[in-house]
Amino acid sequence: MLRHHLESGRFISGVASNWWRLVSLEWPYVVIAVMARDSIEYGFRFHCSDYPQTPVTAQPWDFHFNTPLSVDKWPTGRSRVPLAFNPSWKNGTCLYLPCDRLSIEGHDPWRTQHPELLWDPDKGICKYLGIIHEYLNSSDYEGRRNA
Repeated sequence: MLRHHLESGRFISGVASNWWRLVSLEWPYVVIAVMARDSIEYGFRFHCSDYPQTPVTAQPWDFHFNTPLSVDKWPTGRSRVPLAFNPSWKNGTCLYLPCDRLSIEGHDPWRTQHPELLWDPDKGICKYLGIIHEYLNSSDYEGRRNA
């Protein structure tokens, strides 16, 4: 099903719009680069086991070296961007977003407070990518942490 979503019109439209691109796929992981408004490309390594029934989890990823992204290269901003891209949350293994498998645990109020940010198995990884892209292209985004 993951490959189906990666070949869907929604994913291809994001690629054609230069919003994101597939870097690699080695089950159960997929690495996708998402373009920010300042033309910085951020990599995210998605863990996709039990996809799409179970939400994925995304870790900022250095796709050049195939390692977790160093903290000084994480995105930052004024309010919601640094909350979502918080390297202190779960030791930087995931984003602090309601659509994330690890972050939704213990955050039951998010289900009613942020229904638009919840995982949707029908939209799958494209929903998560759309949320990341929106954050990285919002007026709140201010580039890399130590730029």
